[in-house]
Amino acid sequence: MSLFETVSERFFNPFCCRNRAIYFECISQLIEKSKEIPVLYETDARNTLILYLQNCRYSIETENIGEEIASGRSPQENASAILRYFRVCGWITPQEIGRSGDNIASVSAYCRKLIDAIHKIFDGDANGAITNHIFSMYEILKSSFGKDSARAVRPYLNILVPLIENECDLKNELLILKDSIREIMRAVMKMADVNSFGQFLMKDELLNRFFNDYFFIKKSGLIPAYISDIDRMLRKLRHSELYERMVEEYRKIENVEEIRARETINRQFGELDSFINLEYDKEMGYIDRKINTYYNLYSTRMMMVLSGSTNLENELNRLLLILKNANGEDRETAISRLSQTHCLMSVGYIGRKSFERRKKRNPNQKNVGLSAAELSEEERQRLTDELLTEAPDRYAMDNVEKHFDRIFAGRDFVSVEECGVHTRDDATMIAASIIYSGTAGFPYEVELKDGLVETEAARISNLTIKRKER
Repeated sequence: MSLFETVSERFFNPFCCRNRAIYFECISQLIEKSKEIPVLYETDARNTLILYLQNCRYSIETENIGEEIASGRSPQENASAILRYFRVCGWITPQEIGRSGDNIASVSAYCRKLIDAIHKIFDGDANGAITNHIFSMYEILKSSFGKDSARAVRPYLNILVPLIENECDLKNELLILKDSIREIMRAVMKMADVNSFGQFLMKDELLNRFFNDYFFIKKSGLIPAYISDIDRMLRKLRHSELYERMVEEYRKIENVEEIRARETINRQFGELDSFINLEYDKEMGYIDRKINTYYNLYSTRMMMVLSGSTNLENELNRLLLILKNANGEDRETAISRLSQTHCLMSVGYIGRKSFERRKKRNPNQKNVGLSAAELSEEERQRLTDELLTEAPDRYAMDNVEKHFDRIFAGRDFVSVEECGVHTRDDATMIAASIIYSGTAGFPYEVELKDGLVETEAARISNLTIKRKER
Protein backbone atom coordinates (compact mmCIF):
# COMPACT_ATOMS: atom_id res chain seq x y z
CA MET A 1 0.00 0.00 0.00
CA SER A 2 1.27 3.46 -0.92
CA LEU A 3 2.29 5.93 1.77
CA PHE A 4 -0.29 8.47 0.64
CA GLU A 5 -3.03 5.82 0.75
CA THR A 6 -2.15 5.00 4.36
CA VAL A 7 -2.49 8.52 5.75
CA SER A 8 -4.95 11.32 5.09
CA GLU A 9 -4.52 13.32 1.91
CA ARG A 10 -4.07 16.42 4.09
CA PHE A 11 -1.56 14.78 6.42
CA PHE A 12 1.38 16.91 5.23
CA ASN A 13 -0.60 20.15 4.72
CA PRO A 14 0.38 21.70 8.11
CA PHE A 15 4.03 21.66 6.95
CA CYS A 16 3.22 23.56 3.76
CA CYS A 17 1.23 26.55 5.03
CA ARG A 18 2.33 29.90 6.41
CA ASN A 19 1.63 28.82 10.00
CA ARG A 20 3.79 25.68 9.80
CA ALA A 21 6.08 26.81 12.65
CA ILE A 22 3.11 27.34 15.00
CA TYR A 23 1.54 24.01 14.03
CA PHE A 24 4.79 22.16 14.61
CA GLU A 25 5.22 23.67 18.07
CA CYS A 26 1.57 23.00 18.95
CA ILE A 27 1.70 19.31 18.01
CA SER A 28 5.00 18.99 19.89
CA GLN A 29 3.30 20.46 22.97
CA LEU A 30 0.43 17.97 22.66
CA ILE A 31 2.84 15.03 22.33
CA GLU A 32 4.72 16.10 25.46
CA LYS A 33 1.43 16.55 27.35
CA SER A 34 0.23 13.07 26.32
CA LYS A 35 3.34 11.59 27.95
CA GLU A 36 2.31 13.04 31.33
CA ILE A 37 -1.26 11.73 31.54
CA PRO A 38 -2.81 8.33 30.69
CA VAL A 39 -5.42 9.72 28.25
CA LEU A 40 -5.30 13.11 26.53
CA TYR A 41 -8.80 14.57 26.46
CA GLU A 42 -9.83 17.49 24.30
CA THR A 43 -10.10 19.78 27.33
CA ASP A 44 -6.50 19.07 28.37
CA ALA A 45 -5.30 19.50 24.78
CA ARG A 46 -7.12 22.82 24.43
CA ASN A 47 -5.72 24.12 27.73
CA THR A 48 -2.21 23.13 26.64
CA LEU A 49 -2.56 25.04 23.36
CA ILE A 50 -4.12 28.05 25.09
CA LEU A 51 -1.16 28.26 27.48
CA TYR A 52 1.30 28.00 24.58
CA LEU A 53 -0.52 30.62 22.49
CA GLN A 54 -0.68 33.04 25.42
CA ASN A 55 3.05 32.69 26.05
CA CYS A 56 3.91 33.35 22.41
CA ARG A 57 1.15 35.87 21.74
CA TYR A 58 3.65 38.51 20.63
CA SER A 59 5.09 36.29 17.89
CA ILE A 60 1.63 35.38 16.61
CA GLU A 61 0.49 38.98 16.38
CA THR A 62 3.59 40.04 14.46
CA GLU A 63 3.47 37.18 11.94
CA ASN A 64 1.46 36.99 8.75
CA ILE A 65 -1.41 34.92 10.12
CA GLY A 66 -3.39 32.72 7.73
CA GLU A 67 -7.02 31.83 7.64
CA GLU A 68 -6.83 29.02 10.18
CA ILE A 69 -5.44 31.24 12.95
CA ALA A 70 -6.36 34.88 13.24
CA SER A 71 -4.75 37.51 15.42
CA GLY A 72 -8.15 39.00 16.18
CA ARG A 73 -9.33 35.82 17.87
CA SER A 74 -8.71 34.93 21.47
CA PRO A 75 -6.25 32.15 22.40
CA GLN A 76 -9.24 29.93 23.28
CA GLU A 77 -10.72 30.32 19.80
CA ASN A 78 -7.35 29.76 18.11
CA ALA A 79 -6.74 26.61 20.20
CA SER A 80 -10.11 25.15 19.17
CA ALA A 81 -9.39 26.00 15.51
CA ILE A 82 -6.01 24.29 15.68
CA LEU A 83 -7.53 21.13 17.20
CA ARG A 84 -10.17 20.98 14.45
CA TYR A 85 -7.51 21.48 11.78
CA PHE A 86 -5.29 18.74 13.26
CA ARG A 87 -8.25 16.33 13.29
CA VAL A 88 -9.02 17.08 9.63
CA CYS A 89 -5.37 16.46 8.66
CA GLY A 90 -5.20 13.20 10.58
CA TRP A 91 -2.75 14.43 13.23
CA ILE A 92 -5.36 13.78 15.94
CA THR A 93 -7.56 10.68 16.07
CA PRO A 94 -11.26 11.00 15.13
CA GLN A 95 -13.75 12.03 17.79
CA GLU A 96 -14.29 9.43 20.48
CA ILE A 97 -16.04 9.98 23.78
CA GLY A 98 -14.03 8.86 26.79
CA ARG A 99 -15.11 7.80 30.25
CA SER A 100 -15.27 11.40 31.49
CA GLY A 101 -17.74 12.31 28.77
CA ASP A 102 -15.18 14.49 26.97
CA ASN A 103 -13.79 13.75 23.52
CA ILE A 104 -10.40 12.02 23.37
CA ALA A 105 -7.74 14.04 21.50
CA SER A 106 -4.93 11.50 21.18
CA VAL A 107 -2.15 12.23 18.70
CA SER A 108 -2.22 9.67 15.90
CA ALA A 109 0.56 7.08 15.73
CA TYR A 110 1.87 8.23 12.33
CA CYS A 111 1.97 11.86 13.45
CA ARG A 112 3.77 10.97 16.67
CA LYS A 113 6.42 8.98 14.78
CA LEU A 114 6.84 11.75 12.22
CA ILE A 115 7.33 14.49 14.81
CA ASP A 116 9.72 12.33 16.87
CA ALA A 117 11.75 11.58 13.73
CA ILE A 118 11.95 15.30 12.90
CA HIS A 119 13.18 16.10 16.41
CA LYS A 120 15.79 13.34 16.23
CA ILE A 121 17.04 14.55 12.84
CA PHE A 122 17.24 18.28 13.55
CA ASP A 123 17.50 18.53 17.34
CA GLY A 124 19.38 15.37 18.25
CA ASP A 125 22.96 15.47 19.52
CA ALA A 126 25.24 13.88 16.93
CA ASN A 127 28.19 13.49 19.31
CA GLY A 128 29.18 9.85 19.53
CA ALA A 129 26.56 8.71 17.01
CA ILE A 130 29.05 6.68 14.96
CA THR A 131 30.67 5.02 17.94
CA ASN A 132 27.26 4.26 19.49
CA HIS A 133 26.22 2.30 16.41
CA ILE A 134 29.48 0.35 16.43
CA PHE A 135 29.10 -0.43 20.14
CA SER A 136 25.48 -1.49 19.57
CA MET A 137 26.47 -3.93 16.82
CA TYR A 138 29.18 -5.37 19.04
CA GLU A 139 26.84 -5.81 22.02
CA ILE A 140 24.11 -7.42 19.87
CA LEU A 141 26.53 -9.99 18.48
CA LYS A 142 28.15 -10.65 21.84
CA SER A 143 24.84 -11.17 23.63
CA SER A 144 23.57 -13.49 20.88
CA PHE A 145 26.25 -16.06 21.76
CA GLY A 146 25.60 -15.88 25.50
CA LYS A 147 24.14 -18.79 27.41
CA ASP A 148 20.32 -18.73 27.45
CA SER A 149 20.37 -15.57 25.34
CA ALA A 150 16.93 -14.02 24.79
CA ARG A 151 18.01 -12.81 21.34
CA ALA A 152 18.60 -16.41 20.23
CA VAL A 153 14.88 -17.18 20.63
CA ARG A 154 14.05 -15.05 17.57
CA PRO A 155 17.45 -14.61 15.89
CA TYR A 156 16.20 -12.87 12.75
CA LEU A 157 14.13 -10.14 14.44
CA ASN A 158 16.38 -9.71 17.48
CA ILE A 159 19.86 -10.16 15.93
CA LEU A 160 19.99 -9.69 12.17
CA VAL A 161 17.39 -6.90 11.83
CA PRO A 162 19.00 -4.69 14.55
CA LEU A 163 22.41 -5.28 12.94
CA ILE A 164 21.10 -4.14 9.56
CA GLU A 165 19.45 -1.06 11.12
CA ASN A 166 22.65 -0.04 12.92
CA GLU A 167 24.64 -0.60 9.74
CA CYS A 168 22.30 1.70 7.77
CA ASP A 169 22.43 4.35 10.50
CA LEU A 170 26.23 4.08 10.58
CA LYS A 171 26.38 4.64 6.81
CA ASN A 172 24.21 7.72 7.19
CA GLU A 173 26.44 9.11 9.96
CA LEU A 174 29.52 8.64 7.78
CA LEU A 175 27.76 10.49 4.97
CA ILE A 176 26.96 13.28 7.43
CA LEU A 177 30.66 13.47 8.30
CA LYS A 178 31.55 13.78 4.63
CA ASP A 179 28.92 16.46 4.10
CA SER A 180 30.20 18.27 7.18
CA ILE A 181 33.64 18.57 5.58
CA ARG A 182 32.10 20.07 2.46
CA GLU A 183 30.17 22.59 4.55
CA ILE A 184 33.33 23.53 6.42
CA MET A 185 35.20 24.07 3.15
CA ARG A 186 32.41 26.25 1.76
CA ALA A 187 32.36 28.30 4.95
CA VAL A 188 36.14 28.77 4.82
CA MET A 189 36.02 30.01 1.23
CA LYS A 190 33.43 32.67 2.19
CA MET A 191 35.56 34.17 4.97
CA ALA A 192 37.01 37.57 4.18
CA ASP A 193 38.40 38.84 7.49
CA VAL A 194 40.22 37.62 10.58
CA ASN A 195 37.14 38.02 12.78
CA SER A 196 35.29 35.47 10.64
CA PHE A 197 38.04 32.93 11.24
CA GLY A 198 37.85 33.47 14.97
CA GLN A 199 34.07 33.10 15.02
CA PHE A 200 34.32 29.97 12.88
CA LEU A 201 36.75 28.28 15.24
CA MET A 202 35.12 29.36 18.50
CA LYS A 203 31.37 29.21 17.84
CA ASP A 204 30.67 26.88 14.92
CA GLU A 205 28.81 23.92 16.41
CA LEU A 206 29.15 21.93 13.20
CA LEU A 207 32.93 22.13 13.42
CA ASN A 208 33.01 21.08 17.08
CA ARG A 209 30.60 18.21 16.53
CA PHE A 210 32.51 16.98 13.51
CA PHE A 211 35.98 17.03 15.01
CA ASN A 212 34.94 15.65 18.41
CA ASP A 213 33.44 12.50 16.90
CA TYR A 214 36.17 12.13 14.29
CA PHE A 215 39.13 12.43 16.66
CA PHE A 216 37.54 10.01 19.15
CA ILE A 217 37.29 7.41 16.39
CA LYS A 218 40.87 7.97 15.21
CA LYS A 219 42.68 8.34 18.55
CA SER A 220 40.80 6.27 21.14
CA GLY A 221 42.17 2.95 19.85
CA LEU A 222 38.89 1.19 20.70
CA ILE A 223 37.07 1.32 17.37
CA PRO A 224 39.49 -0.81 15.27
CA ALA A 225 39.38 -3.54 17.92
CA TYR A 226 35.57 -3.45 18.00
CA ILE A 227 35.38 -3.56 14.19
CA SER A 228 37.65 -6.62 14.17
CA ASP A 229 35.53 -8.36 16.82
CA ILE A 230 32.33 -7.57 14.90
CA ASP A 231 33.78 -9.13 11.74
CA ARG A 232 34.87 -12.23 13.67
CA MET A 233 31.49 -12.70 15.36
CA LEU A 234 29.63 -12.18 12.06
CA ARG A 235 31.57 -15.06 10.50
CA LYS A 236 30.88 -17.18 13.57
CA LEU A 237 27.17 -16.32 13.44
CA ARG A 238 26.93 -17.22 9.78
CA HIS A 239 28.27 -20.74 10.44
CA SER A 240 26.27 -21.37 13.62
CA GLU A 241 22.88 -22.98 14.14
CA LEU A 242 21.38 -19.51 14.58
CA TYR A 243 21.78 -18.99 10.83
CA GLU A 244 19.43 -21.87 9.98
CA ARG A 245 16.94 -20.61 12.57
CA MET A 246 17.09 -17.15 10.95
CA VAL A 247 16.19 -18.66 7.60
CA GLU A 248 13.29 -20.58 9.09
CA GLU A 249 12.03 -17.54 11.01
CA TYR A 250 12.19 -15.30 7.93
CA ARG A 251 10.37 -17.92 5.87
CA LYS A 252 7.48 -17.98 8.37
CA ILE A 253 7.29 -14.19 8.73
CA GLU A 254 7.34 -13.36 5.02
CA ASN A 255 5.61 -16.58 3.92
CA VAL A 256 8.18 -17.36 1.22
CA GLU A 257 10.00 -20.47 0.12
CA GLU A 258 13.19 -21.59 1.80
CA ILE A 259 15.35 -20.74 -1.23
CA ARG A 260 14.01 -17.17 -1.28
CA ALA A 261 14.51 -16.82 2.46
CA ARG A 262 18.07 -18.12 2.25
CA GLU A 263 18.90 -15.70 -0.59
CA THR A 264 17.61 -12.76 1.44
CA ILE A 265 19.53 -13.76 4.56
CA ASN A 266 22.72 -14.31 2.53
CA ARG A 267 22.31 -10.90 0.89
CA GLN A 268 21.91 -9.19 4.27
CA PHE A 269 24.96 -10.94 5.67
CA GLY A 270 26.86 -9.95 2.53
CA GLU A 271 25.94 -6.30 3.06
CA LEU A 272 27.18 -6.45 6.65
CA ASP A 273 30.42 -8.15 5.61
CA SER A 274 31.03 -5.70 2.76
CA PHE A 275 30.46 -2.69 4.98
CA ILE A 276 32.61 -3.88 7.88
CA ASN A 277 35.56 -5.04 5.74
CA LEU A 278 35.47 -2.62 2.79
CA GLU A 279 33.12 0.34 2.96
CA TYR A 280 33.98 1.47 6.49
CA ASP A 281 37.72 1.68 5.79
CA LYS A 282 37.02 3.30 2.42
CA GLU A 283 34.79 5.98 3.92
CA MET A 284 37.21 6.72 6.76
CA GLY A 285 40.08 6.96 4.27
CA TYR A 286 38.06 9.44 2.21
CA ILE A 287 37.35 11.49 5.34
CA ASP A 288 41.08 11.45 6.24
CA ARG A 289 41.99 12.82 2.82
CA LYS A 290 39.31 15.51 3.04
CA ILE A 291 40.55 16.48 6.49
CA ASN A 292 44.04 17.08 5.11
CA THR A 293 42.53 19.08 2.24
CA TYR A 294 40.53 21.12 4.74
CA TYR A 295 43.63 21.92 6.78
CA ASN A 296 45.56 23.01 3.68
CA LEU A 297 42.63 25.12 2.51
CA TYR A 298 42.23 26.70 5.92
CA SER A 299 45.93 27.51 6.12
CA THR A 300 46.02 29.03 2.64
CA ARG A 301 42.85 31.01 3.19
CA MET A 302 44.05 32.35 6.52
CA MET A 303 47.35 33.44 4.95
CA MET A 304 45.44 35.29 2.22
CA VAL A 305 43.11 36.96 4.72
CA LEU A 306 45.93 38.06 7.00
CA SER A 307 47.88 39.42 4.05
CA GLY A 308 44.88 41.35 2.67
CA SER A 309 44.52 39.04 -0.36
CA THR A 310 48.14 39.80 -1.26
CA ASN A 311 50.76 37.18 -2.02
CA LEU A 312 53.50 38.33 0.34
CA GLU A 313 55.97 35.81 -1.02
CA ASN A 314 55.82 37.28 -4.51
CA GLU A 315 56.02 40.84 -3.20
CA LEU A 316 59.04 40.00 -1.06
CA ASN A 317 60.72 38.33 -4.03
CA ARG A 318 60.15 41.45 -6.14
CA LEU A 319 61.61 43.65 -3.40
CA LEU A 320 64.76 41.54 -3.14
CA LEU A 321 65.24 41.62 -6.91
CA ILE A 322 64.89 45.42 -6.93
CA LEU A 323 67.46 45.76 -4.13
CA LYS A 324 69.80 43.41 -5.97
CA ASN A 325 69.71 45.41 -9.20
CA ALA A 326 69.87 48.87 -7.52
CA ASN A 327 73.16 50.72 -7.11
CA GLY A 328 74.85 51.07 -3.75
CA GLU A 329 73.43 54.48 -2.79
CA ASP A 330 69.84 53.61 -3.76
CA ARG A 331 70.11 50.25 -1.97
CA GLU A 332 71.27 51.93 1.26
CA THR A 333 68.44 54.47 1.03
CA ALA A 334 65.82 51.75 0.45
CA ILE A 335 67.11 49.59 3.29
CA SER A 336 67.11 52.61 5.61
CA ARG A 337 63.50 53.39 4.69
CA LEU A 338 62.50 49.75 5.22
CA SER A 339 64.18 49.64 8.63
CA GLN A 340 62.10 52.62 9.77
CA THR A 341 58.86 50.73 9.00
CA HIS A 342 59.74 47.89 11.34
CA CYS A 343 60.00 48.34 15.09
CA LEU A 344 61.49 45.48 17.08
CA MET A 345 61.23 45.49 20.84
CA SER A 346 63.39 43.22 22.91
CA VAL A 347 62.00 42.20 26.28
CA GLY A 348 64.25 40.32 28.68
CA TYR A 349 64.09 39.06 32.24
CA ILE A 350 66.92 39.49 34.71
CA GLY A 351 67.20 36.77 37.32
CA ARG A 352 69.52 36.29 40.26
CA LYS A 353 71.89 34.17 38.19
CA SER A 354 72.42 37.14 35.86
CA PHE A 355 74.28 39.28 38.43
CA GLU A 356 75.51 36.66 40.87
CA ARG A 357 79.30 36.79 41.31
CA ARG A 358 81.04 33.53 40.71
CA LYS A 359 83.38 32.26 43.36
CA LYS A 360 86.88 31.69 42.11
CA ARG A 361 88.58 28.47 42.91
CA ASN A 362 91.76 28.78 45.01
CA PRO A 363 94.61 27.91 42.63
CA ASN A 364 97.07 27.32 45.51
CA GLN A 365 94.97 24.65 47.20
CA LYS A 366 96.78 21.36 47.52
CA ASN A 367 95.20 18.21 46.20
CA VAL A 368 93.87 16.01 48.99
CA GLY A 369 94.25 12.28 48.54
CA LEU A 370 94.92 9.07 50.36
CA SER A 371 98.41 8.20 51.30
CA ALA A 372 99.91 5.52 49.16
CA ALA A 373 101.86 4.05 52.11
CA GLU A 374 100.82 0.54 53.17
CA LEU A 375 99.65 -0.21 56.72
CA SER A 376 101.16 -2.92 58.82
CA GLU A 377 99.05 -5.75 60.19
CA GLU A 378 99.21 -4.34 63.71
CA GLU A 379 98.12 -0.87 62.60
CA ARG A 380 95.25 -2.29 60.50
CA GLN A 381 94.00 -4.36 63.46
CA ARG A 382 94.19 -1.36 65.77
CA LEU A 383 92.14 0.81 63.40
CA THR A 384 89.57 -1.96 62.98
CA ASP A 385 89.15 -2.36 66.73
CA GLU A 386 88.74 1.39 67.15
CA LEU A 387 86.05 1.46 64.44
CA LEU A 388 84.06 -1.36 66.04
CA THR A 389 84.36 0.24 69.46
CA GLU A 390 83.15 3.66 68.24
CA ALA A 391 80.28 2.27 66.14
CA PRO A 392 79.06 -0.99 67.71
CA ASP A 393 76.29 -3.07 66.14
CA ARG A 394 73.16 -1.96 68.01
CA TYR A 395 71.16 -4.89 66.73
CA ALA A 396 73.66 -7.64 67.39
CA MET A 397 72.35 -10.81 69.04
CA ASP A 398 73.66 -9.82 72.48
CA ASN A 399 72.03 -6.38 72.33
CA VAL A 400 68.70 -7.86 71.17
CA GLU A 401 68.85 -10.43 73.98
CA LYS A 402 69.44 -7.71 76.59
CA HIS A 403 66.56 -5.68 75.14
CA PHE A 404 64.07 -8.53 75.56
CA ASP A 405 65.47 -9.50 78.96
CA ARG A 406 64.31 -6.10 80.19
CA ILE A 407 60.88 -6.54 78.59
CA PHE A 408 60.19 -10.09 79.77
CA ALA A 409 61.07 -9.45 83.45
CA GLY A 410 60.36 -13.05 84.48
CA ARG A 411 57.51 -13.74 82.01
CA ASP A 412 57.56 -16.65 79.55
CA PHE A 413 56.06 -14.84 76.52
CA VAL A 414 54.96 -11.38 75.37
CA SER A 415 52.84 -10.07 72.47
CA VAL A 416 53.57 -7.16 70.14
CA GLU A 417 51.38 -4.80 72.17
CA GLU A 418 53.25 -5.70 75.37
CA CYS A 419 56.62 -4.95 73.77
CA GLY A 420 55.76 -1.25 73.66
CA VAL A 421 56.74 -0.34 70.09
CA HIS A 422 56.99 3.44 70.41
CA THR A 423 60.03 4.22 68.24
CA ARG A 424 61.70 2.95 65.12
CA ASP A 425 64.41 1.28 67.24
CA ASP A 426 61.75 -0.77 69.07
CA ALA A 427 60.32 -1.96 65.75
CA THR A 428 63.80 -2.85 64.49
CA MET A 429 64.44 -4.90 67.65
CA ILE A 430 61.35 -6.99 66.91
CA ALA A 431 62.53 -7.49 63.33
CA ALA A 432 65.94 -8.61 64.67
CA SER A 433 64.23 -11.10 67.01
CA ILE A 434 62.51 -12.66 63.97
CA ILE A 435 65.90 -13.00 62.26
CA TYR A 436 67.59 -14.55 65.31
CA SER A 437 64.65 -16.82 66.14
CA GLY A 438 65.82 -20.40 65.94
CA THR A 439 69.47 -19.40 66.05
CA ALA A 440 71.62 -21.30 68.54
CA GLY A 441 72.53 -19.09 71.47
CA PHE A 442 69.46 -16.83 71.17
CA PRO A 443 67.14 -17.57 74.15
CA TYR A 444 63.89 -16.47 72.45
CA GLU A 445 61.76 -17.74 69.60
CA VAL A 446 59.05 -15.99 67.58
CA GLU A 447 55.62 -17.43 66.70
CA LEU A 448 53.85 -15.59 63.82
CA LYS A 449 50.06 -15.23 63.72
CA ASP A 450 47.50 -13.96 61.20
CA GLY A 451 46.88 -10.25 60.70
CA LEU A 452 48.75 -7.05 61.44
CA VAL A 453 49.09 -4.94 64.56
CA GLU A 454 49.01 -1.13 64.34
CA THR A 455 51.66 0.42 66.62
CA GLU A 456 52.93 3.96 67.10
CA ALA A 457 56.03 3.29 64.99
CA ALA A 458 54.82 0.91 62.27
CA ARG A 459 52.37 -1.82 61.26
CA ILE A 460 53.85 -5.13 62.42
CA SER A 461 52.76 -8.69 61.84
CA ASN A 462 50.88 -10.17 64.77
CA LEU A 463 53.39 -12.35 66.67
CA THR A 464 54.30 -13.68 70.07
CA ILE A 465 57.85 -13.86 71.48
CA LYS A 466 58.46 -16.83 73.78
CA ARG A 467 61.37 -17.76 76.00
CA LYS A 468 62.98 -21.01 74.97
CA GLU A 469 62.87 -23.90 77.36
CA ARG A 470 66.23 -24.58 78.92
